[in-house]
Amino acid sequence: MDSRNVDILLIRMDKLGDLVVSLPVDEHPALAGARLHWFISKGLSFITEQAVPKRQSTEFKRGFSPFEFLRMVRWIQKHSPQTAVLLHNPWWVSAAVWFAGVPERIGRKSQWHSYLFLNVGIRQKRSLADRHESDFNFDIVEWGFNRLGVRSTFNLSGLKRTFLRLMAPNPFGTAEARGLKERGYYIVHPGMAGSALNWPAENFVTLIERLAERRPVLITGTKMDQKYLRAIEKVKGLPNVRWVVDELRASELLDLLSQARAVIAPSTGVLHLSASLGTPTLGIYSPRKVEHPRRWGPKGLYAEYLVPQVADADNFAADVMREITPEHVLQKLNDLENPRGSEAHPSV
Repeated sequence: MDSRNVDILLIRMDKLGDLVVSLPVDEHPALAGARLHWFISKGLSFITEQAVPKRQSTEFKRGFSPFEFLRMVRWIQKHSPQTAVLLHNPWWVSAAVWFAGVPERIGRKSQWHSYLFLNVGIRQKRSLADRHESDFNFDIVEWGFNRLGVRSTFNLSGLKRTFLRLMAPNPFGTAEARGLKERGYYIVHPGMAGSALNWPAENFVTLIERLAERRPVLITGTKMDQKYLRAIEKVKGLPNVRWVVDELRASELLDLLSQARAVIAPSTGVLHLSASLGTPTLGIYSPRKVEHPRRWGPKGLYAEYLVPQVADADNFAADVMREITPEHVLQKLNDLENPRGSEAHPSV
């Protein structure tokens, strides 16, 4: 008797934003009708639970431990998936999928473990950053299942325009509890993981001061963002600024993002959440090739970005992010809020 109750296992064990841009890959036609399940990093199931449609997922700690390895192996052996698609994961996850006996193991050949444990490996030069992270994921599924005998997708380029849709769990209740009106406030999230160039702190301060003249401004972030938040703490004293750093549960963050008039942030996970919620979203991006919005930009109905124009994506002035001024950001926000007047140009 076939004990399988999951057909295809999809794995993206990375940061918040990486998961948001990866989840839409399960809408690829090659996966249609299959019973799908995601392995994700610990703490991120609020994304799969609030996704539309909801995704089935299991959380694992990213760091290796014998307990997590055995837990994953036992899960796989219990559910017996035919195929695993490894989009991004640490080495021990590849080993667990192989050890548990998954017959078809699709993924990108890059790190050493991918050569040992994958049997449908695909070469991708993501360092070229010539397409979006979401596109790379769709290519893995397209090429992988094509090698397994599934017919190529008729309109892959159109499919790649797919983006994740999220639904906030209690948007009006959370906003009301904070004394906020629907579309009546801005959110500025100045922090980031530090993997890309950020906008100067003084520019964030000027922007917040200007926005606070219009309506309330919420400053969000966590303890991990302190490097950036310390430099803008002077805005705490402004009457129309609310400092909610490290105060919000994940569900509350989704609620407040969903009701904001607009969200402004550098390249970070909050930006992707906002775009997926359908909120007007403006990202401030580095021109460096591997950090460029061409690779990591927000995807959504009302998502835009600003990025300095440079002749060489790997060789530019150290203060290049200053080329994006608060006035540039305010103008782009006006375009987002009044789309008829927008020229929809992502660079400055």
